[in-house]
Amino acid sequence: MNDGIPTVEEKEHRYLEELAAKEGWEYGDYAVEREVLDDEFHTWIPTFAAYSATILLYSIVETQLDAFAEHMAEKRGSKLRVNDMAGKGVDRCGHYLDLVLSIKVKTDPAWSRLKDLQSLRNIIVHGGGKRGESQKSQKVVDELIRKYPQALGLRKADGFHEQIWVSMNLCRDFAQNIGGFFERIFKASGLPNRHMQLDG
Repeated sequence: MNDGIPTVEEKEHRYLEELAAKEGWEYGDYAVEREVLDDEFHTWIPTFAAYSATILLYSIVETQLDAFAEHMAEKRGSKLRVNDMAGKGVDRCGHYLDLVLSIKVKTDPAWSRLKDLQSLRNIIVHGGGKRGESQKSQKVVDELIRKYPQALGLRKADGFHEQIWVSMNLCRDFAQNIGGFFERIFKASGLPNRHMQLDG
């Protein structure tokens, strides 16, 4: 994404210049269109690319953790399954693995990162990336920004509301944390590696 967006932006700027020259636009008309294009490539496209990556990464964590829990439950002959537990998302799987199967995923060094990814995903999906009105939602956003000052921030989205900005570097860091997390829990549970196919 970091490499691809500037390449596409340059191509679009060339096309705009050619179109303006071909149709004999006034400079003011060209400047307005260029400003719109700049706004798209410097604000909206990177924002939604990072949002999409965040949502996808969390989906991978949730589905893979659920599949891992189901696989281990079947392997160990547990009658209680993940869906029998209260809660949702990675929290439910974490509680299940800890309490029922004694697999301590919540002590893994990446667990707090996965929880941050979950919070970030919820801000994007449930709040449109905005800081929110409630003190609770604002506190979550503020804590994430304090924790990742170089990778998260607030920007004016529509002139009125602040929207969370996510860097692609943070998405890459989350992806590396996810890989290491599954590598460790698979190894600790006697599974060959994190690339194996899990049933369920």
